[in-house]
Amino acid sequence: MNSITKSMIAFVCVFGGALLGMLLGSHLPADYQTPDVKQVVRLVMGLVVTTVALALGLLIGSAKNYYDTQNVEMAQLAGTWLELDRILEHYGALVRAR
Repeated sequence: MNSITKSMIAFVCVFGGALLGMLLGSHLPADYQTPDVKQVVRLVMGLVVTTVALALGLLIGSAKNYYDTQNVEMAQLAGTWLELDRILEHYGALVRAR
């Protein structure tokens, strides 16, 4: 399953949930449609959004840290190979001189 398929499934689930919420919202009793209840729902949704944003930020930070680590290790490996090449070139010149 590729990333486009996963994204479409997530979109359909979120959009379907929003439509279901709008449909069920008209069938709620009047006690659940007061301004106080709506304010509590807004506060809870704000908390959920903040938590998701924090989780995504940590995920992106972790991915960047992994990329930077791989980049540094690759540069160190290239330096090691260059050093080995120069050492072997020096020894090759000594063997040819004999």
